[in-house]
Amino acid sequence: MNERQKTLLQNFPKHKDNLKFQLNNDDEYAQMWLNSLLEDYSETKDVNELIYNLKPMIEARYTICDFAKKIGIHRITLYKIFSRKMLPSIEILHKIFLGLGYNLKLSVQKY
Repeated sequence: MNERQKTLLQNFPKHKDNLKFQLNNDDEYAQMWLNSLLEDYSETKDVNELIYNLKPMIEARYTICDFAKKIGIHRITLYKIFSRKMLPSIEILHKIFLGLGYNLKLSVQKY
């Protein structure tokens, strides 16, 4: 590992902490983060990627265990979802968004 890589790895936790701070303390930033995730999802249709990228929003405010209790699902279920070993049902996806303070709304698309 070269010096540049070492420096990047040393700074990574600071970046992660800063991201969590921003997501927890700046509602506009959190909304922009979510909008970006939803735009990516609309292109990729990858639910696992969407959920995985919601994890920083959750960890900014809760432990995974506390969040699981808050939304009424088992913590192991959340761990499986975040490790991409389980695809969440629409019900669990809805609970995750509600737990973060967002309403998951589906609408009819006209062709």
